[in-house]
Amino acid sequence: MLTINVPELITCDAVITGNLSCPVGTPVEGAEVFFSDFPEDVVFYDPNPAISDANGDFSTTVTVLPGTPLTAIDVTATAEALGIFFETHAGTQVECPEEVCPCKFRIGIQRNRAPAVVKITDNGSSSKLKGNINVSAVQCFTASPMCNPEVDNFNVTFRSRGTTINFIQGRRIEIDCITDKFAMVRGTALATGNLFTGLFEVKIEVTIGPGNIGTWTIMANDNMGHTFSTTFTARMSPITSIGECGVQF
Repeated sequence: MLTINVPELITCDAVITGNLSCPVGTPVEGAEVFFSDFPEDVVFYDPNPAISDANGDFSTTVTVLPGTPLTAIDVTATAEALGIFFETHAGTQVECPEEVCPCKFRIGIQRNRAPAVVKITDNGSSSKLKGNINVSAVQCFTASPMCNPEVDNFNVTFRSRGTTINFIQGRRIEIDCITDKFAMVRGTALATGNLFTGLFEVKIEVTIGPGNIGTWTIMANDNMGHTFSTTFTARMSPITSIGECGVQF
């Protein structure tokens, strides 16, 4: 007989235990117990297979992939021992929400402007514009040794002679930081100006090098034939701060 004990709700990780015994109730030692699930690619098991001990007991740790919304799955355990094939199932719900604020940052360009060449696509027609750009982003930032999820804003403005492209009221989908030298925010923003309008997905990345010079990459797309992209360098604003939530600025 093969039995497994699966929690009714698994948030990010949990331990599954079980027991394997022969039909007359004698524990089966040293058997390999394999785990699988449906739908697939939601969780993984370690170890897999698990090995039963002298009492027929075994255990494995199940880990839910980060970013998984609440999902119902069926866990299957199988084993073969004494010429007998054993199989059992258990239903559960799993989830592992992304961390809202894995870090915090406040980034910007010194004097609020820098020269940039922007590549745009407008209804399938591509062109390049040379002008001045400004980028600012404040995510989860507070000077105290903590993160504030309520802090959520980014903006991009670009002007080239008679053309104006703005991405304003930016709201994050995800952010990332690496030490105090890299920051990224991906989210949605409202396009305004005299070329683009509507909601765009925008990604902003900056890597800070020697001399406090930032290499910026901006990409935006509305999935309807309109894109905006540029990579440029500019000195960072004096207020720039990037760090983990426990850092005090």
